[in-house]
Amino acid sequence: MTDSGVVISTTEGFAKVEVECLIESCHKCAARSLCGPQKQRSTGYLTVKNPLQAAPGDLVRIKIPETQYNKALILIFGTLLLGCIAGTSGGYFLSSILPLASSVLSFLGLLLGILISGIWLFLYFRKKNKERLYPIIIDILKKGDSHG
Repeated sequence: MTDSGVVISTTEGFAKVEVECLIESCHKCAARSLCGPQKQRSTGYLTVKNPLQAAPGDLVRIKIPETQYNKALILIFGTLLLGCIAGTSGGYFLSSILPLASSVLSFLGLLLGILISGIWLFLYFRKKNKERLYPIIIDILKKGDSHG
């Protein structure tokens, strides 16, 4: 999905872009959780990658990586689900070896599975995918006043 907006500020390869929130398209946008418009606001603000060195005041076209968002959500929920199932199953099977109730060990396994899955996801997104999930400026439609 592409959208356009005005660059508000820039910092170290990123830009803060003000985008218009059209009611028809906002509910379909993959970046709506990043934009965060309030109920009464008609604009939202996105932090986007700025490879074209757009300056404040520039009208830019941004591309929102919906495919990467969807893949990331599937990975998050799938990993947590597998962690829950593996932890609960592991705790249940350990109950035949250890002298504790299967419900207690299953619950402890569930907590351990969620914890391990959460740590893995945190490290994975911190290192590999953080950069790929940002919207990106793909075109400068109109130069702003800051260009002289």
